[in-house]
Amino acid sequence: MHLNVRLLRLFFILLLMHGCTTGMRFTATLDAIDHGATPFAVGAMLSCVALFPAFFAVGAGRWLDRTGARKPMRLAFICVSAAGGAALLFPTDAAGVAPLFLSCFLVGVAFLLTNTVVQRLTGDFSSPEGRTNAFVVLSMVTAGSGLVTPVVTGYMIEHFGFQVFYAWCVAAAVLLFVLALTPVLGSILSGAPRNRSKGAERGRAVDLLKDPAMRAILAASVFISVGWEVGNLLIPVYCRSVELSPSHIGWILGSFSLASFFVRLLMPMLTRRLGEWRLISFTMLVAGAAFSLFPLFTDLFALMACAFLLGMGLGASMPNLMSLIYRLSPADRIGEAIGLRLMLMNLSKASFPALMGVLGTAVGAGASLWGLAVFLFGGFGFAMRMRPTVTRALAEKSTRAAKSAKTESTEGANKAEAAPPKAER
Repeated sequence: MHLNVRLLRLFFILLLMHGCTTGMRFTATLDAIDHGATPFAVGAMLSCVALFPAFFAVGAGRWLDRTGARKPMRLAFICVSAAGGAALLFPTDAAGVAPLFLSCFLVGVAFLLTNTVVQRLTGDFSSPEGRTNAFVVLSMVTAGSGLVTPVVTGYMIEHFGFQVFYAWCVAAAVLLFVLALTPVLGSILSGAPRNRSKGAERGRAVDLLKDPAMRAILAASVFISVGWEVGNLLIPVYCRSVELSPSHIGWILGSFSLASFFVRLLMPMLTRRLGEWRLISFTMLVAGAAFSLFPLFTDLFALMACAFLLGMGLGASMPNLMSLIYRLSPADRIGEAIGLRLMLMNLSKASFPALMGVLGTAVGAGASLWGLAVFLFGGFGFAMRMRPTVTRALAEKSTRAAKSAKTESTEGANKAEAAPPKAER
């Protein structure tokens, strides 16, 4: 699997930014729990991560399409630095959990902008035949970060306290901002924006939902996003309720990311054998089974096994969803389509954690995990029902692309034949 230099530099940005945003959510969750926050308060705090993306993701995608990647990424770096700075300057011991709400909100802005830019540039920097593999590598970077970040952060918290991670977020974001001013990273963020047609400029984001296949892909993104994000809330809460330490919780979440990384190594083979949409369908089935098992165990290794199964399910979904969004979007509205996907995902993130927090307070985190399992089983049924629609849309898109390539080739050959011969000396 060959990656060009631009993709490697782009994935370096993603690695650091994903580590900061993921680690901030993990750290803020444990920080709030250790200072007496209820599951509802923790759910409301994590909902702040999705608050800005829920309402401005489409606008962020349009901004990217219109101006290019430089300005959105600079704002993302500033937001991560400010998030770490807020938690660092106003520690929970003195100021309560209010600063953590602000930090989560800023992390949500950074997460949105980083994902929109990175997903768009990954598609732009890769060839059509290598695009799916490029998205697989992108997802492996996030899985690798998700594997290392909770484990390392858990030990940092145990040995040095929460403040050390907040300081790391500030330092990492400042480093990336400085590198973005140099040719090292600035060159990949300085590309010209994609020209948009007048129809696309006037078009509304909801127009993209008129396509049944796009609608199905976006709905699947919501199902999987809810499983991913609400699971990241409920699993630490459940593990805390059975008196596991921060480092043990880090190992459980790390097992999830290890499975995500492993299954993405197998992604090219799985995609060839099952197809992208069928694979997405089965991820929800496996994830539902994993959530069903969690409340049955309190032992560290059993919970790590459940988390590994969950990662094998949800981890296989993201590369295929990103690839399908890129392939089925109009060429001049790719950033907008990515933004619409992120908006719908974050609307669910903004509502479901708080709702599950209320449910967790009332009936316990274990029962809430069973409710999440039922939700994902419903997503599996929906995906199987929509399979013919998505398969047909992909086939039509491929046919149109082949005809367009053939037409361009023919026109090029005709122009070459019609060109006047060069005068002989």
